[in-house]
Amino acid sequence: MDFLDKLEEIHVGGISLWGALSFVLLLVVCIIARRLLVKLFARAMERSHLDGSIKGFLKAAVGVVLWVVVVLILADKLGIPMTSLVAIVSVAGLALSLSVQNILTNLFSGMTILGTHPFSAGDWVDIGGTAGTVQSVGLFYTILRLPDGREVHIPNSTVADTKVENFTAHPTRRIDLDISASYDDSATAVKRAIARALEMTDGLVFDPEPIIAVKEYGDSAITYMVLVWAKTPTFFASKCALMENIRTAFDEEGVQMTYPHLNVHIDGR
Repeated sequence: MDFLDKLEEIHVGGISLWGALSFVLLLVVCIIARRLLVKLFARAMERSHLDGSIKGFLKAAVGVVLWVVVVLILADKLGIPMTSLVAIVSVAGLALSLSVQNILTNLFSGMTILGTHPFSAGDWVDIGGTAGTVQSVGLFYTILRLPDGREVHIPNSTVADTKVENFTAHPTRRIDLDISASYDDSATAVKRAIARALEMTDGLVFDPEPIIAVKEYGDSAITYMVLVWAKTPTFFASKCALMENIRTAFDEEGVQMTYPHLNVHIDGR
């Protein structure tokens, strides 16, 4: 006790040495307690069945709230009246809200996105012309990972105000192809070759039944439309494989895959 009394008697700039040490000790305890609470909350989120985007949003929100609690505890230690602090925070919050309207707009837009749930973490989406895999929805930004490895942070307000296409919302997607074949080949032969290519391709779904039909008569070829459903996780792989298999089936069936060409007839007179 004598040692503590001596520390209390030592002052640096009007602040007792014991007061300064106790403040630093409280600061360290608060930071450690905050980290533990954040870790416990993160583990609870991992065991929950919430969407990954919602988990990320809640973790960020809890982290901010805990920092506010730490500031309030430290302010009380410094002897700042809570009523005065709340009043100051309220006035500062009003002034800040007027200067950071875009930030607040992104914050509330993030809540709207999580509430309406147009996509989940891991979904392949197109947001205003930017297509990629959703990584997370944060307090202010939605993060997409592009096919080439780049990471794009899109403001939540932009996401909420623009058209969002979700390509992986359902377990199946339809492949739409236009295939050209020669006028010299019968429609029956062409359809038979395309049907054979469908059977050769993995990842396709035959319920509902695929559609193979004449779409239009062009200048130098007949265009056939092919509509077939594929499993969403392997959509691109199935589409590419189907294109290759159609070429193989055409060669095996003797069907000509045409391309634009011009016939020139020379008059010998």
